[in-house]
Amino acid sequence: MIATDLHGTPDNHTLFSIMNVTDHTEHGREITLRITDHTDADHRLTLTRTGTVTDHWCDQYPSDDDPTPLERERLARAERFARYYLKRRSDVEAVEPYTDGITDPDPLVVTALVLAAMSQETLTERLGTYYEQLTASQADDSPPVSPPQTTAAAECQSVEQDICLTAPAEAVAQLSDVLHEIDGLATVRHVLDVCPDRGDSDLLERLGRLLPTTATDGDGAGRGERFLRLASPLRVHWETDGPTRVEYGDDIGSDADTPISARLQLTAAHRPVISVAAFQRTLVDHLRCQARDCYVGMGLRPPSHLRVTGRGISACTDRYEHLDTLQNYHDDHAIVDWTQLGARPDR
Repeated sequence: MIATDLHGTPDNHTLFSIMNVTDHTEHGREITLRITDHTDADHRLTLTRTGTVTDHWCDQYPSDDDPTPLERERLARAERFARYYLKRRSDVEAVEPYTDGITDPDPLVVTALVLAAMSQETLTERLGTYYEQLTASQADDSPPVSPPQTTAAAECQSVEQDICLTAPAEAVAQLSDVLHEIDGLATVRHVLDVCPDRGDSDLLERLGRLLPTTATDGDGAGRGERFLRLASPLRVHWETDGPTRVEYGDDIGSDADTPISARLQLTAAHRPVISVAAFQRTLVDHLRCQARDCYVGMGLRPPSHLRVTGRGISACTDRYEHLDTLQNYHDDHAIVDWTQLGARPDR
């Protein structure tokens, strides 16, 4: 059996691993994996080096039968895990950002750390427009992105912003592994509660030693921009009489050619954002939930510091709400049995 220790020591990984890779063979442009999931189902998948699944056989789900929603979800988990396994083991860029509802959890975890390390002033420099959009309705101010003028009553459904890390992928993966081993995001989240007004010069200097980047403070970038940059204009989804409309903000300074590390997707359903400190805590919570969604969506138990409830990736929230075989990870008040992975304990 090929070890599936994707995050540090074998003992650490056994805490949240459910998928096992039992065979890995490569033939030219194709890679074949055999995976056993938590139901002991045997999957044989053939993928291209870009992550496209060209064949998927499973001994428990014959191809001539119409799979149930739960069976489809389990098949999808195996395919998502296979892509992530290839990305971590074979340096194959097989995980497309936010495709099929999940993304690479490693950049999400590191992005959460970077945002947590920022002072409120630095965070405002980087994501001030996003913050103003979220708080405009509560403060009765004009938002940076206005509602559609042709609709009298338009409600802000969600606010999206793509951001990218400036560090190389290998460094991001290594730092993500360390954070898993030390329950890092649980610790920094506690720090945000007890020290919301701290400065960030020392923290960002230490982070720079752990996370080499392609930018430096001497490049004219602000402290926050050294580690992350905007990768898209602000996108505001307005719920109107008809289909949801999307209005775009100013894309000055966005970097569309850089791979997406994280996509902020805060909604009105999140806790009210009444201050920059609350905004920072909400962002970290949101990205922890997104990383949780990625692990659950790949058939893996999340690392302990990601075993949190709340809204993460929008597409995953939709699955939790409409597929009654999944636990309510998106509900802040839900009681989740983390030993059961995706299935509800009563199913």
